Amino acid sequence: MADTIKISNGMKYIDIHSHLAFEDYDSDREEVLARMKNNQVGTIIIGTDLNESKKAVNMAEQNENIWAAIGMHPGLCGKPEKTFFDEKEFEELISSPKVVAIGECGLEYFHIKKEDTGEQQKELFESQIKFAIKHNKALMLHCRDSYDDVLDILESYKREYGEKLWGNSHFFAGNLEQAKKFLNLGFTLSFTGVVTFARDYDETIKYVPQNSIMSETDAPFVAPIPYRGKRNEPSYVIEIVKKLAEIRGEDLNILNNAILTNFRRVFAT
Repeated sequence: MADTIKISNGMKYIDIHSHLAFEDYDSDREEVLARMKNNQVGTIIIGTDLNESKKAVNMAEQNENIWAAIGMHPGLCGKPEKTFFDEKEFEELISSPKVVAIGECGLEYFHIKKEDTGEQQKELFESQIKFAIKHNKALMLHCRDSYDDVLDILESYKREYGEKLWGNSHFFAGNLEQAKKFLNLGFTLSFTGVVTFARDYDETIKYVPQNSIMSETDAPFVAPIPYRGKRNEPSYVIEIVKKLAEIRGEDLNILNNAILTNFRRVFAT
């Protein structure tokens, strides 16, 4: 991985996971983008299916300090939509220099039953792992209630592909032992606005090395304090970084600069 991602001088904070292409922003997306620019915030817009991935790439190509992840969410499994990974369709998107990751992909056991969709989810996930390795891209992982199974799959591919496999575990909500396993695989962990109002993850946040921590909003979901209960947006990542620094007992600017360095390394194109 080479540090070649292009950041304009106007970016100070990074939200590595948002859904800015969702319809939640259709009425005021330009205002959201303007606030991001004023607050010096960049983001990676996440694809959850082929259509959302296309939107993410289009927005990224039209805006500075916005990048895209393309992929298929495991929550699609068990629904009537097309749920296999169409590599040919995604090949057309991967050529954009603004595409920096594959996903969000992984396993989803909270909203859908493992026993009903487990094999389908695994097949969808492994297709995207192979695609990321083929194109030298990071993985953006979704692991809700499925950390151990995700880790088992990743460990298998890591043994075969080594440094060709890397990425980030988005919205990390696992335990410390699971965090250590991701770190041992060379993956980073990102934290959301949940850390501003729940203390469940403080131990893990303190443990994660400075070169392995990331900040994200998962907007429009889980807005941080003082915006809790409202629609989230990338600019609110500033509050998350502040809280991470407070929990870790670190200087805000030093931690934020480390997060930016991590972003450039992990998502280099």
